[in-house]
Formats: sequence, structure tokens, C-alpha cells
Amino acid sequence: MSKQFELSQPPNDGISKLKFHPTDDAKLLVSSWDQQVRLYDAQNNQLAASHHDHKAAVLDIAFGHDIAFSGGLDRRVLAWEGYSHTREIGCHDGEISSLEYAPSTSLLFSGSWDRTLRAWDSRAQNDAALVKKIEVDERIYSMSARDSLLAVALAGRKLLIYDTRKLDEPVESRESSLKFPTRCVRLMPDGQGFVCSSVEGRVAVEYLAGSAKSNYAFKCHRQPADDNVDLVYPVNAVAFHPVHHTFVTGGSDGAVSLWDPDNKKRLKHYQGYPTAISSLDFNASGSLLSIASSYTYDEGEKDHPPDSIWIKPISESEARPKAKKTS
Repeated sequence: MSKQFELSQPPNDGISKLKFHPTDDAKLLVSSWDQQVRLYDAQNNQLAASHHDHKAAVLDIAFGHDIAFSGGLDRRVLAWEGYSHTREIGCHDGEISSLEYAPSTSLLFSGSWDRTLRAWDSRAQNDAALVKKIEVDERIYSMSARDSLLAVALAGRKLLIYDTRKLDEPVESRESSLKFPTRCVRLMPDGQGFVCSSVEGRVAVEYLAGSAKSNYAFKCHRQPADDNVDLVYPVNAVAFHPVHHTFVTGGSDGAVSLWDPDNKKRLKHYQGYPTAISSLDFNASGSLLSIASSYTYDEGEKDHPPDSIWIKPISESEARPKAKKTS
């Protein structure tokens, strides 16, 4: 198995999100605080294209079929068609924190600090593009779409699950079992539940109504300190392996851990990244893991290493859950 490598020509300011293309193993989309969206060929370590059409930091991105989407502090949703030119699909009344694309309906979902979730027809122009505007109780922090499900994490530890085919009401509404604000939510590949992470070094594995499995939470991304007190770091990123359904977490401790949710075990611990892990994503086959090492300002303004993106090859045996021991 080849070694991990650092992508050349990374963003110049904080990396907000990494997302691999849903079918093309090489295409990696990156958003950042330098107002740019970049497309990399992750297998050949090349910057393939970029655009600078946002007027402020870009906070999230999403891939369509042959199109990419972006949104951020300028409150605009942009479509990057053919990775050559952009057009505005619509806008929010507040900053856009989250984007998710649902291929089954060709709908793009945007979540904002203006306390709305909006669904856009990505093929339509401007005014005709808005399909649905949903008022929610709090600011939207993170979202995750898979098949016909959409998970929405709000401030105040609230979680909403929608069926994207009928958006009138959430199919589930619950409070996170974690006692601190949510940083990231990701739906499980089989749609049975989701994993969410918090600012206080914990991760929750939660199942939807009707599942026979039990919810649980665990501590992670902590380092021993003096007087038997742990240094506790935010868990900024979660990503599921597309084949084996294990998942990785990335924290402000600069480490990445690989977990087996069914056996409740940590399989691997990758450390030594220059600074906080701000985003993670597996490619479509699960053979590569993209890792954004980018200071997340948990400790305010301070000198920090330059932002970097690492591409880590992942072997089948590494990502596969361990067989349960029989007594």
C-alpha cells in the first residue's frame, strides 16, 4: 500500500470542507476561507480547476452529476457548471453553513444561520429554482443526505430527519444525546441511523425509529494532561467508508481515528497531522481518504501551521470491521 501524500497547491486560508465525487474516485472538491472553490485530481496530485466567484469565505460544497455547488458567508448558492463557469441558483438571508445534493430528486439542499432549510431545483434558473423553504427553530450547523434521507443538525443540539420526497414535516425530531453543541452529522450508508460529533470530544451513534440497535456515545480525541485531567478537543469531522460502513473522525487534536460502529471498537489511529482536522471524506470506492489539516480557531488567533490536504490510501483490510468473536 502506497504512502499518504500532501496535495500541492492547497488553499491559502482555512479549509472548510472536502468532498469527493460520488462516482469518480479522483475528483476532490475543496472549499476554503480564501473565497475559492478548487477541484483536484487527487490520484495524480493536480489542481484541475478553481473559481473565485464568491465574495466571502466558502463554508460548504456539494457535487452533482457533472456540476458542483458552493455556499458560504456571502449568502449565495452558486452552481459551477462543467467546472468552467458559475451561475447563482439563489440566496439566503443569512450565512450558508451546509449544502447537500440528493441525486434521486436532483434537489440541492442548503442550510443557513438564518434558520431556514431550502431546497433548490439545480437545473432551474434563479427565481424558478427555489422548490421549498422550511423554517426551523435554530441555526443549521451541519447536514447529511443519503438516498431519500436528509439529516439536519441545529444549534441547541436539535436533530431533524427529513424524507426528501415529502418535506412538509420531518419524519423524526430529537435532541442529541451529546451535551454540547454539534459539529458534524453524517447518515449511515444503510440509512439506519447517523453519527454526530460534538465540540466536547464525544461522538454519538444513533439509530432511527424502528431499528433494533441501541444508541450509544463514546469519548474520543482527548489527550492526557496533568492531574489526571484530559485535554478535550472538538470532533470536527465524520465520514463513513462507502463499502465497509466503518467511519472516521477528525479532531482539533490533529488526529484521525477509524471506528467499527457495530463492535464499538477503534480500528486505527492516525496522528501527526500538522494541526486540527477540519474535514474528512472517502472517495467512492473507499480506497482513498482525504484529510484537511487546517487550524479551526478553537483557541483564537495564534500562529499555526499552513493549511494542508493529505490523501491517504486505505486498504481493504484496514477499513473492514473485525469479525465478532464467538464464545
